[in-house]
Amino acid sequence: MTNKRWQIVFLLVVCFTFVYLGRASISIAGPVMMKEFHWTGTQFGLVSTAFFIGYALTMYPAGWLADKFGATKVIVAGTLLWSLFTFLTPIGAGTIGSLMFMRAIVGIGQGVTLPSTSALVSRWVPKNEAGKAQGMTLVGVPAGVVLTMLIGVHLIQNYNWQTVFYLFAVLGPIWCIFWVWLGKDRPELHPGVSKEELQYIQSGQGATAGSNNAPSFTSGQIFSVPSVWGAIIAYFCYNYVFYLLLTWLPTYLAVGRGFTLVKSGYMTMIPYGVAMITYPLGGVLADWASKKYGQNIGRKLFPVIGLVIGGIALIFGAQAPDAIVAIILIATSMGLLTLTQGGFFSIPMVFAPKNAGTIVGMYGTIGTMAGISAPLLTGIVVDSFGYNYALFLGSSMAILGAIILFFAKIRQIDQH
Repeated sequence: MTNKRWQIVFLLVVCFTFVYLGRASISIAGPVMMKEFHWTGTQFGLVSTAFFIGYALTMYPAGWLADKFGATKVIVAGTLLWSLFTFLTPIGAGTIGSLMFMRAIVGIGQGVTLPSTSALVSRWVPKNEAGKAQGMTLVGVPAGVVLTMLIGVHLIQNYNWQTVFYLFAVLGPIWCIFWVWLGKDRPELHPGVSKEELQYIQSGQGATAGSNNAPSFTSGQIFSVPSVWGAIIAYFCYNYVFYLLLTWLPTYLAVGRGFTLVKSGYMTMIPYGVAMITYPLGGVLADWASKKYGQNIGRKLFPVIGLVIGGIALIFGAQAPDAIVAIILIATSMGLLTLTQGGFFSIPMVFAPKNAGTIVGMYGTIGTMAGISAPLLTGIVVDSFGYNYALFLGSSMAILGAIILFFAKIRQIDQH
């Protein structure tokens, strides 16, 4: 039996890696840009927020389009768009307004990635591998951030901050070439998939995206279910903390803890290095728990645990008197928070397998509101009260998300 489904998953890992190289470039370049352009924390927050405004605009439409017409056209078009405007970002850095515009367009291009990849996974893997596959694809998120810190620090030290954007921009078109060559929307369209693998995927999906008896729902049916919104709001809470750390951690370490740019970049890699392990681990645990305890308890068990303990670890990280202890606790928090993602992203395949892209699109749209609010609110809190209080707010959001998800019922939507 062939294993082409894991080749597809690998390509999606690379896709997420390149996306986050483009996205996190503004984070590693942030301290230098703030100094060069004399920005306040609030102004830097506005630049990050502009990205997420664009990001939110395409998340839901991209999910619907990927479910309806296939993900390839959607993800390739988005990748080419964000790559072009990442390349143009240094040109727009002269004023806050022009830079905000450039980053918003980058967000529009990158907004298609998450729902498109979720739609692809829902068609390429059987249900018993859903959490593992979703967790593996998301390894590209911390991998991209880690590579940004490693490469970005080197480029800024030896060249300038502009080269970070120029170099990372060329990666998207390279990925598109490989996807058009090796990727397909569905396994039955891929000439390299054996009959045995196709049968394994489709029989393992049961009443899922790949089977004819899988129910398909309208948006009205999907979003009239309270538990769907419970999962979406809980994901918003997770995203608030994740994007707080993504956009502010290098600056927090450089300014709040007094690290040099180099040390800040390297220390930022630690939480994301941990996340490279916990993303796929969370997916494996979600599959295991759903098999042992059923879909309702199993899919949300580790997301609830990760949000609660991750939120608590962030509180202690903010209070730690020693900077090294603080980064260890923040890394612990990041690991526990990203442990939730395999569970979170396998939940839509339980609710409505044929509409997984649509649900993930709404995940992303509402979750991106956290991406809009977290950088801006963090900048305001930092300017008004200091960095520790910004972390306290993030930890509270994580615990709130766990409470909301705990009460959601994870099961297929009733057709009636």
